[in-house]
Amino acid sequence: MAQSTIYDETYIVGEVERVIFLSEQTRFTVLKVLIGETNTHFSDEVIVTGYFHAIAEGETYRFTGKITSHARFGEQFSAETFKKEQPTTVRGVIQYLSGETFPGIGEKTAKKIVETLGVEALGKIADDRTVLRGIEGLSAKKQEMIHNRILENSQTERLVIKLTEYGFGARMSAKIMKTYQDQALHVIEKDPYRLVMDIEGVGFQTADRIAYSAGIARNDETRLQAGIMYIMEGVVMSEGHTYMDYATLVELTGDLLNHDGQEYFTQKDIGATIDALSDNDKLVQYEDRIYIPSLFYSEYKSSEQIYRMINNRTDVAVSEEKAGEVIGEVGEKFDIHYNAKQKSAMIAALTEKISIITGGPGTGKTTIVKGIIRAYHELHDLKDHDEYDKDEYPIRLVAPTGRASKRLSETAGIPASTIHRMIGWGMDTEKDEMIDAEIDADLIIIDEMSMVDTWLFYQLMRNVKPYTSLVFVGDRDQLPSVGPGTVFKDLIESEIIPVTELDTIYRQGEGSSIIRLAHEIKEQRKMDITQKFKDRLFIPAKVNQIPELVDNVVNKAVSKGYDMRDIQVLAPIYKGNAGILKLNQILQSILNPEDEGKNEIAFGDVIFREGDKVIQLVNRAEDNIFNGDSGVIDSILFKDQDEAEKDSILVDYDGIHIAYERKELTELAHAYCTSIHKAQGSEYPIVIMPVVRSYRHMLMKNIVYTGITRAKESLILCGDPDAFYESLEKEGIERRTSLYEMIRLLFGRTPEEKPAEPGEIPEVLSEETMFTIPAMINMGGVTPYDFI
Repeated sequence: MAQSTIYDETYIVGEVERVIFLSEQTRFTVLKVLIGETNTHFSDEVIVTGYFHAIAEGETYRFTGKITSHARFGEQFSAETFKKEQPTTVRGVIQYLSGETFPGIGEKTAKKIVETLGVEALGKIADDRTVLRGIEGLSAKKQEMIHNRILENSQTERLVIKLTEYGFGARMSAKIMKTYQDQALHVIEKDPYRLVMDIEGVGFQTADRIAYSAGIARNDETRLQAGIMYIMEGVVMSEGHTYMDYATLVELTGDLLNHDGQEYFTQKDIGATIDALSDNDKLVQYEDRIYIPSLFYSEYKSSEQIYRMINNRTDVAVSEEKAGEVIGEVGEKFDIHYNAKQKSAMIAALTEKISIITGGPGTGKTTIVKGIIRAYHELHDLKDHDEYDKDEYPIRLVAPTGRASKRLSETAGIPASTIHRMIGWGMDTEKDEMIDAEIDADLIIIDEMSMVDTWLFYQLMRNVKPYTSLVFVGDRDQLPSVGPGTVFKDLIESEIIPVTELDTIYRQGEGSSIIRLAHEIKEQRKMDITQKFKDRLFIPAKVNQIPELVDNVVNKAVSKGYDMRDIQVLAPIYKGNAGILKLNQILQSILNPEDEGKNEIAFGDVIFREGDKVIQLVNRAEDNIFNGDSGVIDSILFKDQDEAEKDSILVDYDGIHIAYERKELTELAHAYCTSIHKAQGSEYPIVIMPVVRSYRHMLMKNIVYTGITRAKESLILCGDPDAFYESLEKEGIERRTSLYEMIRLLFGRTPEEKPAEPGEIPEVLSEETMFTIPAMINMGGVTPYDFI
């Protein structure tokens, strides 16, 4: 076979006229390039795509790669490598020196440099910065800047070549350079296992291969440390656990590191390194459990705060008799009959520091929340909400997502916000960052508690003041949080906090088959899912029939006057013929088809169009927009057509308008079809939910339950009935958490024992019972707050 040469490469050399799209997260870039030289059939200009660390408009690059065909945009050039081309003409060098790479250097100064140094100016400057000293009007600072920028560009090219030799593609090379900057090569060659910890997408095996080629021994201690942390992050975090048991961690680490019949690390070695990582605060070891520090302290500190709130009261409690009397008055005033469980839940909310209300759909949770607010007003002689200045109203309503908080506000009749906004958790907040934002409120009601993860719960609890009362509301049978932990479940099962479980169906009336189906699933009763009802239907279909079926159902709904805000398709996976990505394409073509009167903008393989339904993917606390919020694209502006400074999209989130530049479009996705997790906390008039065997690894009882309970008026299930029945037999992974046990231990009870009454004093003082003794014992009601 003949050896390939450089002349076999497919290449394009040209000037980048425009950066059409750039993802800050992945560095995926779409460029419009004016062709100067190529061995392809392209002429004049071409669209170039790839993963680039640094690309500047107006500069010339050599791209190598291959020609690809896009279904919508035709032929493009997919670059696998790129290299900045030094300009070779006088005009080219002047344009380069007066471009964005050299701020403060205008065309006039650039001309002087070229007139003095000639067309080889860039090489001369790189070799010797002093050649610039004779240029009139060029300060020493600017001389230094020009020299450094030219060297930096040269170093970047060398680094890209080296990363390619190590097997990294353009995409991963860009991420590595963004993370480590000029230290990238040093990290890779001297400490490659850092890549596993720092850069998402670099697997342990990749770092292991680099380390081996760099001469790092298989039994090197840094390899063992990286292996342990890789297992902790990968297994614990991906499955929602808050810890891993010691023996399992040792076993999985050994399986990862010892192979080819070689035992590089014994169990004793692994155990010793786990101990060392714990001593250095990289891990936390408690009995036979190993924790990532942020998760351990989030669970433990949350437990302590719960203990303090319940046992160290600083206010005068409302009696149950008084609360019951006021609840009766509220019921009469608003013509509402509260049943025994509803009254019990309301009394607990008004008399306890912390209480819990859980129940399935239609069981009256919203009615109770409104009743609690009304009774609290009566008990504490509050004015109407509108009569208070901002942040002075003593009741706060919150939920984990913007959509859930909006729904809570609409049903309760007073403003609500996300938990993130209340505590100041923004898009740049790290999971282990401590937020200090004391919440000034007498009563906080938190809805959709099953969605709250361990980190968010701790940030909430650490900012609650001692005199505040908390009411946690949710459905224990819904999906657990996306993040680690099962906070709501642990709080309920601790048996320390008063819990009211509602089981009488009210919403939509006893005749709602959707509500009835939810309770049949919850109570594990037999059902015939193919039975037809006026508000529910199951359409048998094979996976390849799902797109057409969804197309038909949505078209019929539109013909009856429904629009895209009313219709929500839910699916548990993104890829495949019945996945979220495919279904979004179909739904966009029906609900918001291409129209000459609507602007649209390309983002990779996705087309965003004016009128599109979209979902926010990250928190923007400063804009009061959060992960999971959905809106509609109001307008799309182009800098060369609309006198805008940059291409941008304006999204309307129920009256809040947020602008996105091209580089920020990674924050958006189409929302015609979303994951069931993303829909949690929301309700829609019509829900369409495919249930097919290709989903089987994601189909579980709580996923199906959560999906069907999003429907208010109509539920259309489609797919394989057997896949539906099988999903109800799968409970999913049982998350390993410690919040439940930590709460009980602080109250002096083991997980197996009955809970102590709040304030019960242990007979014997020990390490286990020391935290169960009230801090203000024998203080006659005096507290530190009396001295503030």
